[in-house]
Amino acid sequence: MQEKEIKLLFGAGVFDSCQAIPISMSRGWTLKFITKDDNVMTLDLQRGNQEREFKSLDGASAVAKRIGFEWLNVHIGDLEWQEKV
Repeated sequence: MQEKEIKLLFGAGVFDSCQAIPISMSRGWTLKFITKDDNVMTLDLQRGNQEREFKSLDGASAVAKRIGFEWLNVHIGDLEWQEKV
């Protein structure tokens, strides 16, 4: 989904959480949005249907904050924590 569509769904109260997940150790991060009924949505590039990739966790958290999330769940393998954005 595009960022503007995710913002609209966030405003409607559809999402339960936002997760940052590494793509690989050298490629960066991706954002996953978890709905209240446990569906997973991803953020796509503005041009195309590919999943958006962030070079840094800071970049991913800035987009999550711009959408409206106050907390970002970070997952690296079995390691999980929550960051305020």
